[in-house]
Amino acid sequence: MVSEKMGFGNVTSTLKTMKIIDTEKKISVLIVEDDLLTQKIHKVMMTKFGTEVQLAANGKEAVDLFLSGASFDLILTDLEMPIMDGIEATKQLRSMGVTSMIVGVTSRDQDSEIQAFMKSGLNACYVKPLNAEKVTAVLNELKNI
Repeated sequence: MVSEKMGFGNVTSTLKTMKIIDTEKKISVLIVEDDLLTQKIHKVMMTKFGTEVQLAANGKEAVDLFLSGASFDLILTDLEMPIMDGIEATKQLRSMGVTSMIVGVTSRDQDSEIQAFMKSGLNACYVKPLNAEKVTAVLNELKNI
């Protein structure tokens, strides 16, 4: 499965793992997603993990947030979005010096598409939808950076 190959470690944890993650400092998350239902699902999931969540409807909104001085510990970005896609947004963020963890979340599961997305500067990429195991892996990896 591509999501496991491109993600962090073994994603076999359970919902109980949510309590293990150290949340002394709230982790700030930017969810870059154009689909409203997926936005809501990912926001609820990330909020359950004790993170602070902000939404952007496309890559341009994400880039503009950073240009205005915002910063986030973690960026979850979709691949396909109107105005600016996840590849272009990730490239621009990296060229601006953004060092936040950027994780692609996509409905595409072809290796060539995932590889192209990864090459834009992602730290990891998962196939939608996010689940507790994937989020746990990402947050634990973020803690180790």
